[in-house]
Amino acid sequence: MSISRRFSWLIPVIFIFLLPILAFGVSKEAQKHFDEAMRLKANELSKAIVELKEAIRLEPKWVEAHYHLGTFYQHKKLFDDALREYKTVGRLDPKYPKLHYVLGSLYYTQGVMAWTKAAQLDHSYLYKDDGTQVFYKKGTSPEKAIEPYKKIVEKDTSNALAFYNLRGVYYDLALLEYQQAVKAHPNDTAAQYDLGLVYLERGRADKAREQIKVLEKLSPGHVSGLKQQIDMEEAQRKMWRGKK
Repeated sequence: MSISRRFSWLIPVIFIFLLPILAFGVSKEAQKHFDEAMRLKANELSKAIVELKEAIRLEPKWVEAHYHLGTFYQHKKLFDDALREYKTVGRLDPKYPKLHYVLGSLYYTQGVMAWTKAAQLDHSYLYKDDGTQVFYKKGTSPEKAIEPYKKIVEKDTSNALAFYNLRGVYYDLALLEYQQAVKAHPNDTAAQYDLGLVYLERGRADKAREQIKVLEKLSPGHVSGLKQQIDMEEAQRKMWRGKK
């Protein structure tokens, strides 16, 4: 996918999950702040965040409030804050239905941003990943591999290789989360579709095509979209190799 097409799908689809919730067992005051956040989220997201934070202050273990706050932060590209809220959701309710999906989308978004920066600095990184490259030492978890790369790019914003490696780690984390999402919820069309996209980013068109087979049974309407992305990616990779 081109840079522009990579970002076209990232218009925060997670907002479709932001449905009003009437919670049981929480105070009326906390519910009032939560409801106000839901009312404000479309046009005044910063104020909505303030309202949700107040709801959480009143009800620190309110899982839905933490979840929605995470999606708000992600929408504003406050990724560390979003991750903190999602991790809190995981501690409070490890089986929360959309947890792995939103974590996958968070890591994928960061991966696309890192890839974009690497490609802008050095075009050779556009389609360098063939799916076999490893971005961290064996035995190291991808989560632990992120910080060293982040520190490098913070100090040197022109380091294309570091951005490229960071991209690879984020994509691997996204794969892990989406894989867990579809394992827990095989009928989750969005997770199945996005899993195919991440495979494609990692240069694994073969695995992405396997997701087409899944979608053919689950949601035929989504097949053409993923197939189009795969065909476009393969054509661009072929054209790029011809220029080298």
